[in-house]
Amino acid sequence: MATSDAGPRLVTQTDRFLVVDEFLAHDEQLAVWNHFQCQPFRRVEDLGFQGHWLIEDAAVLRGPSVGYAHARDARYPTETPLDIMIARFIDLSEHFTPLLGAFGDAWDDFTAQMSLHPSGTGLVWHRDAEENVGSYTYYAHPTWNAEWGGELLLSDDVSIPKELGVYFHRLAPASKASGFAAPAHLDNDDASELLMRRGLGFFVAPKPNRLVVIQAGTPHAIAKVRPSAGRQVRASVTGFVKRKI
Repeated sequence: MATSDAGPRLVTQTDRFLVVDEFLAHDEQLAVWNHFQCQPFRRVEDLGFQGHWLIEDAAVLRGPSVGYAHARDARYPTETPLDIMIARFIDLSEHFTPLLGAFGDAWDDFTAQMSLHPSGTGLVWHRDAEENVGSYTYYAHPTWNAEWGGELLLSDDVSIPKELGVYFHRLAPASKASGFAAPAHLDNDDASELLMRRGLGFFVAPKPNRLVVIQAGTPHAIAKVRPSAGRQVRASVTGFVKRKI
């Protein structure tokens, strides 16, 4: 991976996540951004995700999902600019090995889905499901101001018990017997107590043409996009890297 402005550039890497800037060439970045303009986005509340999103985040928009090896709404190659991004992800996969494991060994499939976060929306604290070795986010918007919010937040506390599930929360009392892990969209007191135990971590600004790769098990969230963003949206391609069975 390049360490200069010529091509993808590793900005930082920890044992839980890494950040790559200039992920795509300029014309490729514009092609992906233009692709966003003609997608059939739907609000997450219309997709049946009410329990997985906070009430105020219901206006987040989701586009069709593409699978690399297995079809979701579509399968790679799609004959769209998303193919450029997906191919680049594979090209750089050896650099993700410390976080995700080796491509073809630990994983051989991943998803790619376009999302739009308008002003006032974000994403609740969570971690990737056990079926994934990690996830990634690519920022497709062409410009972003440091005061517009939308940062990716990552907790440095990874000791939260696995049995508390994706949202670090249990419904009570009925679910305790079943072990069912539930979204914390109405009452997150227990999840908050765990996350505030240390209350420390990292933030990654949604810088245009940036890729962030996250190792599974890392608690993360999206800070609300601020009113100062106006009609600007946080446009991203996100995906889950699927654990090879």
